[in-house]
Amino acid sequence: MDTPKSSTSSTATTTRRFEMLCIMMLTFGQLCIMTGYDSQSFILESVIHSIHEKEPDRISPYAGYYGQAVCYLAYVTACFFSPSFLYATGAKSTLLISSICFTSFPLGFLFTNSYYYYFSSALNGIGFAFYYTGNGGYITSHSTRKTIESNVSLSWSLGCCCMIVGSIIMAIITTVTQTPEILETAANIIIGGHGIERRFGDSEIYLLFSVFAAISSLAIFTFMLLPSQDVSNCIESSDKQVSFKDGMKLMADTLVSSKMFKLAPTFLLTGIHTSFWLSVFPTTLTFNMHNSKLIYLPAVYGFGIGVGETIMGCIISTLSKRIKDFGLKPTMLIGCVLTTVFCTVALLSTPYNATTTPSHEDPLLFQPSRITVFLVAVIGGMSDCCLCSVRSVICALAMPKRRAQAFSVSKIYQSLGSCVIFFISSFLNLYHYVLVIPILCFFACIFFFRQAGQTQVMERKLTQELEESEKRRIAKELEAMQQA
Repeated sequence: MDTPKSSTSSTATTTRRFEMLCIMMLTFGQLCIMTGYDSQSFILESVIHSIHEKEPDRISPYAGYYGQAVCYLAYVTACFFSPSFLYATGAKSTLLISSICFTSFPLGFLFTNSYYYYFSSALNGIGFAFYYTGNGGYITSHSTRKTIESNVSLSWSLGCCCMIVGSIIMAIITTVTQTPEILETAANIIIGGHGIERRFGDSEIYLLFSVFAAISSLAIFTFMLLPSQDVSNCIESSDKQVSFKDGMKLMADTLVSSKMFKLAPTFLLTGIHTSFWLSVFPTTLTFNMHNSKLIYLPAVYGFGIGVGETIMGCIISTLSKRIKDFGLKPTMLIGCVLTTVFCTVALLSTPYNATTTPSHEDPLLFQPSRITVFLVAVIGGMSDCCLCSVRSVICALAMPKRRAQAFSVSKIYQSLGSCVIFFISSFLNLYHYVLVIPILCFFACIFFFRQAGQTQVMERKLTQELEESEKRRIAKELEAMQQA
């Protein structure tokens, strides 16, 4: 017969196993939808440029950047009502709809058309808003205060294995679909005394985006099978009796909250840095004429990003269990340092004008190779994991009564930063990015540290109040027993 202690221990173990099952299924769904999105973002502008070179009237040469700008604009708009939608339908339904939106985008490259391209980009943005709102809602209803930091970093890092999966897919398809044109590029044929940029053939484009669409569709079935039951002692229940109108009022209040204003630099940094490492920098690898024979660089870069995300996620998850609040200030500081290092290496190894056009210019210090691209990608992945982890953790802790709204407001700022960058990307060169991002890191750290400190004080007060309340309850029970 179990003693109360062993029974409690068994219940805790069972709860933790169920919690991990839910987090792993959520993570697998993220891996599926992000395998397509993140991997295609590495090559999107280059693929669009290749299509434009063959058929100039079919699509704009800058549609890769403009399409992502439309995506993030839709993302900003959808973030305003996605928490209310979450309240009305639940996290599981919100995640399911997001996976359908994500799957619609790669299908458009089987019959590239400007109208569908921008329409599916907007759907992708809506899918983003719904996914991250649903993700935040699902994690908080399937995590306790003791496990939230570990679950967030674990989910993010394992979900970012999508980079590794995507890079392997790109490498295999590039090998299978090599045409004489690509082989000539790989051999760095001299045209007018210069190499030509890496170009994508029709068969390579069709195969890449067909596989991305198929993998994204797996998320639809995964989210359909997600358990709906909350874990015991979760930090926020999924049973919310809030109308759509009241949800919008909560969203408006959160948007103008002083806490969100203090965290705005952190959210903007995450959005601008994501635009840089996810799309702008990998585009420079393709547009750098000196890399024309290195046709596997996008795959190498994606693999490195995935490795960096996974390593840092495991580090944060492990240390969060041993060091109290490691997922806040320490992780933010590490993320800002790594982001600055990433920008510095990019500056030294990349032609300044390769962000928007094929370039013959020499970098400031050295030409990228497979090894250096892999290493800088690992740094980029580690920095992104840090920034995304602290964003999720601070949103869950800073506004305990409005977590869904806090997640959405963070995404509004993040997507707004990305949206502006992509809309003006055709006017920016490398120097703009590597100057603005480190400066933003400095200010983001200052404001984040202030808010994190205030959040820790608030948590200590709440803990003390709960302990005193528990002591009073026990005292009353003892008094009642003595009277009886």
